[in-house]
Amino acid sequence: MNTSLKKAAVMGLGLALLGGIAGTHADERKSPKTYVLEDGTVHATPGEMFQYLRTRDNGLAAGNPRDIVDAYPEEFDNVGDLIRQKRQSD
Repeated sequence: MNTSLKKAAVMGLGLALLGGIAGTHADERKSPKTYVLEDGTVHATPGEMFQYLRTRDNGLAAGNPRDIVDAYPEEFDNVGDLIRQKRQSD
């Protein structure tokens, strides 16, 4: 096989792979990840969710998520039990 033909084939394959990666990344932007707490509140970012946990005033424990888990040992084994992460599309 000619060297220039090999280069063209490799470049074509590389462009095809990059196009696939870009398409996958675009799909992820269409369906942003949301964070759903066990109390049903939905948050767009982890920072927003943790700020809500620190300052909530709804009769439930507030503060550091680990402290909240410790306040309800019968309900949660870890912070992951407190927070359910879902992918929801627009």
